[in-house]
Amino acid sequence: MSLRQFSLGVFLLLGAVSIQAQESQGRLSVAPIATAPAASPAPATTPAPTPAQQPVAKAPEPTSNVVDAPLPEIANQPKVITPTQTSSPDGPKGPRDGRWYASAFGGAMVEQFQVNATSTAIGQQPLDQGPSSNLGSYAGFKVGYDFAVRDVQLAFGGPTPMRTSMELEGSYLGTYEKIPLFNVSTGGPTVGYETYNLNAYNVILNGLVKFEDLPVTPYFGGGVGVVFMTALNHKMAVNGLVNGTETNYSTTTSTGNNTSLALQAIVGLEKEIYDNLTLFVEYKFLAWLDVKFAYGSEPTLSSPPTPGGSNSQNDFTAQQLLSAGVKYSF
Repeated sequence: MSLRQFSLGVFLLLGAVSIQAQESQGRLSVAPIATAPAASPAPATTPAPTPAQQPVAKAPEPTSNVVDAPLPEIANQPKVITPTQTSSPDGPKGPRDGRWYASAFGGAMVEQFQVNATSTAIGQQPLDQGPSSNLGSYAGFKVGYDFAVRDVQLAFGGPTPMRTSMELEGSYLGTYEKIPLFNVSTGGPTVGYETYNLNAYNVILNGLVKFEDLPVTPYFGGGVGVVFMTALNHKMAVNGLVNGTETNYSTTTSTGNNTSLALQAIVGLEKEIYDNLTLFVEYKFLAWLDVKFAYGSEPTLSSPPTPGGSNSQNDFTAQQLLSAGVKYSF
């Protein structure tokens, strides 16, 4: 065998082996893909604590103590400051909420006069009474309530801060009366005098309207009540021409009592000088209606001179009063 033949045989053998190996690889089966095991969950970890948040203060909402009328047709309605909107004791210019108060005052009666007043000694002609010129003392106390301030739209100008008040007043008026007497309807010279000491006790319920937010608070009002009167040491003395006849007589000294309806008008000014402490001055026109006194029933004679009883009556007795006082609110 030649070397060329041997080499060819080796080459053919190696090629056959290579082909067999390739066939064997083609018949290899593919194994199923194994499912990967599920990953175990990561161990739970505690979240890091977050720093505590500080509470944030809420900005206060703008408030107003005036409720505006929302509709044009009620634009002129009063603008009201309600009690819940004025819960603080002091408003922008002073106390504005409702509050109780007590006050005391003193003053003088500067004038007194009667309307359709007559005095008659029993058995004698009636005589007209003139005005009394004597001063009188006047003092008393009041307990009341100032309601909350309201802005009221008046007929002119802008809204006006106003306050209403109700008060119960007790007062004493005392004076020495010396009333001149004249002939009925004819006037003329004085023919005599009627004298007595008057003690009057008034109990009156007043209503007031006050204009607030001013340096000094002006107010006005009125009241109705009752008066209890006592006339002590009453006496009539007449010496003159009564209806053309010379007349001279006097009555006995006696006491009379009367209870009448009392009406009064009030105008005043007040000023707060310290917390809850107020000074005030007032003018009052006080009237007692249908005043009647009876001083005995025995006749009074001129000849022989015999003192007896008398009586007096009028449509009303009016007094002009000036007073000042102090008020404490609580």
